[in-house]
Amino acid sequence: MVRVGTLPMRLLALDYGADVVYCEELIDIKMAQCQRIVNDVLETVDFVAPDERVMFRTCEREKDRVVFQMWRKLCNKAFR
Repeated sequence: MVRVGTLPMRLLALDYGADVVYCEELIDIKMAQCQRIVNDVLETVDFVAPDERVMFRTCEREKDRVVFQMWRKLCNKAFR
């Protein structure tokens, strides 16, 4: 699922029988800056960057079935 790891596409894949779905690869530094916000209107949990862009969105339907992919350019610093 390259470049189509958004929530609507992941939910569609689950509707078509996927056992597991993957989000886009997200950069660790961006995610560390995000704020976790519960969106009651959409019934989602959003991780929002300081510029108000939603970096990751998930919902109850994909619980235990979504793989969150996060990468770091320098792996040795990822464990600090």
